[in-house]
Amino acid sequence: MTRVCVQCKEVLGEKCVRCGTEAVTIHADQQSNAHGGQEFKCHACGHRFRQGEGGETGGMCEPCFDAALRKAHEQEKAGRR
Repeated sequence: MTRVCVQCKEVLGEKCVRCGTEAVTIHADQQSNAHGGQEFKCHACGHRFRQGEGGETGGMCEPCFDAALRKAHEQEKAGRR
């Protein structure tokens, strides 16, 4: 599954569709790109898969998460007044 930030739409990485573990790239050459993108391998279960297998899942990148956290703190402070 491709992890995409729900706010800015930045691609965060790939997760194994079988177990949900963060996967690492094993091939990023022209041949694999011609057949549907990069190839990944899950360290937890050994499953090999192509980029995007299993669709997309949401997440939040660090800059968007930090901004949301700051906003929540500001709203909390404003509510206490």
